[in-house]
Amino acid sequence: MAKRTTILVLLVTLVLTSWPLPVSAGWSRDGFAPCMLSVASDSLVRKYLVQKGDTVWDIARAINADVDMVLAMNNLTRNSVILEGQYLDIPGDRQRLYRVKSGDSLWKIAGMYQVDVSQLMAINSEIKDPSKLLIGQVINIPSQVSVTTAAVSPPSRSITSLFAWPVFGQITSGYGWRKGEFHHGLDIACPLGTPIRAAQAGKVTFVGTRSVYGKTVVIEHANGTETLYAHTSKNMVRKGQQVKKGQVIALVGVTGRTTGPHLHFQVNFKDQTLNPVDYLR
Repeated sequence: MAKRTTILVLLVTLVLTSWPLPVSAGWSRDGFAPCMLSVASDSLVRKYLVQKGDTVWDIARAINADVDMVLAMNNLTRNSVILEGQYLDIPGDRQRLYRVKSGDSLWKIAGMYQVDVSQLMAINSEIKDPSKLLIGQVINIPSQVSVTTAAVSPPSRSITSLFAWPVFGQITSGYGWRKGEFHHGLDIACPLGTPIRAAQAGKVTFVGTRSVYGKTVVIEHANGTETLYAHTSKNMVRKGQQVKKGQVIALVGVTGRTTGPHLHFQVNFKDQTLNPVDYLR
């Protein structure tokens, strides 16, 4: 055991001194995914933000890593306790992998990792139809990601800037490319008439009808972001009104271009759209 630990420490030292700085990363609703792309994501060392209830063993198993390697990388022993909010060094790969689950499409996966569907198609040549994936199929995710909005500093991901889910339901379309078009928000399927709640306190800046979106509400928040709620059946606030977080602002509908009752939820910042999943609790 002592010999193995010594070898692991030597390997970690080599990794830390020979490769680029790590990219911050965390857990998404669908597994391990990058949440900040400020440096190259093909480093052999990455950062993981410890979540409530995490153990080193859970983390190692989730990323398919040797638990002793993770312990050695962070100067931990098997009796060490990790805390929520703590950052751990974890082994990275030159190429990330994603295992397909029920309901996945290539557009959804592209939105999760903020890459183009064309990039995924290029390195997964066996995929001929991006809407038809096999459950359990492994998708290669390109490690070098070009960010076209790098000049725009995103808002803080601190507790004060996180949004509450406006409704609860199945995500039928994620953020990113789908069928040749870029989808700027999340589509969350709900029964007709489901109450839609403000994701954060703010001022209503738009109530009305928009092309494609149908009946829509837009709320401006103190941290410079906007949230947009579309395809509603009834809007229950007025322009200029101050609303509280969790206040019912509209009801789910089928107005605009839609194939069924759902909420299109969008997060805007400085004329750019952000992936809502990164800012939802």
